Amino acid sequence: MKRKTGIIISAIVVTGLLVTGAIIFILNNQGPKKPFRLDDEYYAKSEAITIKKDEYEKLIKDKKTFLIMIDKPGCVMTADMMGFMADFPDDMQFKYYRMLWEDVAQSSLHEYVKFTPSMAVVYEGKVIDWLQADKDEDADYFNNADALQRWIREYIAF
Repeated sequence: MKRKTGIIISAIVVTGLLVTGAIIFILNNQGPKKPFRLDDEYYAKSEAITIKKDEYEKLIKDKKTFLIMIDKPGCVMTADMMGFMADFPDDMQFKYYRMLWEDVAQSSLHEYVKFTPSMAVVYEGKVIDWLQADKDEDADYFNNADALQRWIREYIAF
């Protein structure tokens, strides 16, 4: 009888520890609370800063928080998106990075972004979301300024 009681108590303790560990893991891995602020140097005025693969990897290593657009030269959808962003209201002015597809294909960003154009949100050096040109549910962000603005505001606090 004592042995059964000991086994039951042990099972309860182990289960309790596993549940507690799972709760702590979930709470610590939920990602950022949205919306969050970009690093301060990205506010003030809107502009696209073209970077290469090595610069991107340094931003990741330095755990920066930023947005990055990925495109190919001459891409009409990218031009439309950049036009949308240039016309964002004054309270939504911010700098973002732009990287050409050939650099993305050789960077850690390629783990997420498989098609161009795209835009990714990076929080403290981790890609937390990105637009996918091959997904129907993301199509509106590429074609509609208000939709793109809503998507960005979901993540970025202004």
